[in-house]
Amino acid sequence: MRVKVVADRFGPGDGRSARQMASDVAQGWRMAAPHDEVESFGLSDGSAGFVDAVSALADETSPVVIDGPFRGVGGESEPVPAQIVLVGETAYIEAAHVVGRHLVPDEMDLDDSFGASSAGVGELLAAARATGARRIVVGVGIDVACHDGGRGLLEALGAGPHLEALPEVCRDWSGHTLVLATASSIPLTGFHGASAALASEHAVSAQFSQKMESEMGAYTETVDAALGGVRSPDLLTGTARRRERESGAGVGGGLGYALQILGAQTTPGAALLLEDLDVESRLRGALVVLVAQRYDWHSIGSGVVADTARAALGAACPTVLLAEEVLVGRREGMSLGISGSYALRAAETMSQLSARVAKTWSPSPRAS
Repeated sequence: MRVKVVADRFGPGDGRSARQMASDVAQGWRMAAPHDEVESFGLSDGSAGFVDAVSALADETSPVVIDGPFRGVGGESEPVPAQIVLVGETAYIEAAHVVGRHLVPDEMDLDDSFGASSAGVGELLAAARATGARRIVVGVGIDVACHDGGRGLLEALGAGPHLEALPEVCRDWSGHTLVLATASSIPLTGFHGASAALASEHAVSAQFSQKMESEMGAYTETVDAALGGVRSPDLLTGTARRRERESGAGVGGGLGYALQILGAQTTPGAALLLEDLDVESRLRGALVVLVAQRYDWHSIGSGVVADTARAALGAACPTVLLAEEVLVGRREGMSLGISGSYALRAAETMSQLSARVAKTWSPSPRAS
């Protein structure tokens, strides 16, 4: 039997990348079913680990040093390392390298931690362009500390302190293909926007959330004024489209909004990697083994599990899922085509879980 193992990245406490996790699970499967042909892939929805997922195909990897997201006493930022992965004419970068939550000092208050600048992402974007890449894919997840609407990014690219040069910046980037890769469809403003999510999902104070919503509203007015108040019409209704309400505009505290202003197309990060890494074309005729840390309601909505399961369903492939914790019933999983889900037992490793499941799904052939 052909088996394709596709893993999402586990939390930072695990220490293994998605590719390493997929390899471990594949090794466990081979131990129990040596007669199977097993291939493994690590994916990401745009969050931390996005660049690592494509590094196996890299023609070149360029390490860079970028200003960090927080200014110190002297007004300077601590430099942070980042990577640009080049595959042909495409450069892959991820926002978490320069504005990730892991860069927040332990002593910083929760509300203050979202006051980071996104300028480093603009510097990283410029560095990716300097490689000569014509297509730049930016992975942006929910694991970032900034919440400035991407203003720092735009200023770092030359838009000016009052965004007076924003039209020139947009024209300057119009010759490049930008892609915003993310699993989130959250808008920037509104009751279901990025600022509201600070209180509901990140447990910041309601006062801070309201303050951020007000600041984002004023900021979007500045953007509209800088762009001459021109808004493209919605093709269905004919009414002017509000950039801040676009799907994905609120991801990364508004990084999505800034990238969309520059012309970026928004796409699910996992679905993009399934295509760019040529994973989707290899699924047909195989058993797909999904690996995630937690299988819950978020998993079946978007991300590596949901997008890979849909691709497998489209190819008429059976799918099983392995996770440390399973919180979704079989009926809900069947809507994605997931035939069975398996959780870790006490003291069991993911490799051992894989071997256990392999004995069920691919028992050894009987001797003739």
